[in-house]
Amino acid sequence: MMHRRQTIALFCSNVYPLFDSAVMVPTGGMETRAALFGRGLAASGRWQVHFVVSDFGQPFLSRREDIDFHICQPAYRRAGRNVFPRLRGRRGGPILRFDRSDLALLWQVPQIAAWLALPGIFFPRFWRALRPGAVCCFGNNALSAEVIADCRRAGIRTMLCIASDKDLSPDYRPGNREPNHYGMPKWKGYFSLTHANRIVVQTEAQREILRRRFGRDAVLIRNPVTISADDPQRWLPRGEREFVLWIGRTDDFNKRPMRFLELARACPDLQFVMIIGRTDEAAYLALERACPANLRIVGNVPANEIPGYLRRARAFVNTSIFEGFPNTFLQSAAAGVPIVSLSVDPDGMLTRHDCGLVANDDHQALKAAVAKLCSDDALAESLAAASHRYALERHEAGGRIAEFEVCLRDLAAQGTAKANVRWAPVWRRFA
Repeated sequence: MMHRRQTIALFCSNVYPLFDSAVMVPTGGMETRAALFGRGLAASGRWQVHFVVSDFGQPFLSRREDIDFHICQPAYRRAGRNVFPRLRGRRGGPILRFDRSDLALLWQVPQIAAWLALPGIFFPRFWRALRPGAVCCFGNNALSAEVIADCRRAGIRTMLCIASDKDLSPDYRPGNREPNHYGMPKWKGYFSLTHANRIVVQTEAQREILRRRFGRDAVLIRNPVTISADDPQRWLPRGEREFVLWIGRTDDFNKRPMRFLELARACPDLQFVMIIGRTDEAAYLALERACPANLRIVGNVPANEIPGYLRRARAFVNTSIFEGFPNTFLQSAAAGVPIVSLSVDPDGMLTRHDCGLVANDDHQALKAAVAKLCSDDALAESLAAASHRYALERHEAGGRIAEFEVCLRDLAAQGTAKANVRWAPVWRRFA
């Protein structure tokens, strides 16, 4: 007997490149997590999975790996593909040269103006037409806040998956219009945390912070990783590993790639590789100019090539100020790479469970830890084995996907929420 698959929508704006290798856009742990959950739900055969994503020039609706991909707000984006580049790029006004695209501006500009003037009326229509049982947003950011507001207007239940400890910032308060580091007014972060129907966190620490700061409980679903008990049989021997590895973005506010560059300069007898998403071209060029001879910088590596680098790494280094639960820690665990962290230690993985070394934001301690791991194969093997056991017990993808499915099914079973018609005056602030 055939059962009708339930429809679910996952909103993660930058996940599409993980399904289309032709799109060379940097992705991170949040996107990897969303992709694993989406693929797992689709593979179960019990869900019709829709990913709602940003516009990378792909078709407005496409299907990959039994998942439908929609560009968010396609009517708005379709007009915007013509309007916004012309308004930014032409001198003397956008309709002074009349070709076919210019003539389209005569109706596209008023259309976009109407959508921006009355977002509470137009934007929720997309979600009503999609008709998902629930919508899950990844990361507490401006786009997630807008999706939660749209769905609230449309009577669709929402779930917010926290991606970083910074998603729970203490200055996310109502009325706080100050932008965060990424340009989002901080009141939007508060809105998402207080209006999503359900919140999923990555760590016990995040769950406690959410309770203390925002008075809400959450479901704990640890980050998933593809890992198996026989991984160690395929690990490269310590003596054949080549370099110390760092993976992240050109984000000096949090990821602090310059700290890794300084580490390489302080250890001239070791080889280092930095895989970096070129999200800030000026910062990337500054790193290239300061790069020492023993450091190789590789920009925008496709996700499917990352395991090859990890397999050859002697140690993995994290220099972030804050994280959620770094996907790179789990990938390192699967590949047998010991971890050294300058600051972060999610749920005590490294210190309480002997899975790695933490330098407590001390650069000299970081240097000493890396040097120790590269000279002591027994210690490196011990830490790698411990982190593999930890990840296998707590983060194996199949178990986490099952937990995610239960959470979504329970939310969807609550049925359609009552549309919040009183939200319209406040929603105009999203324009």
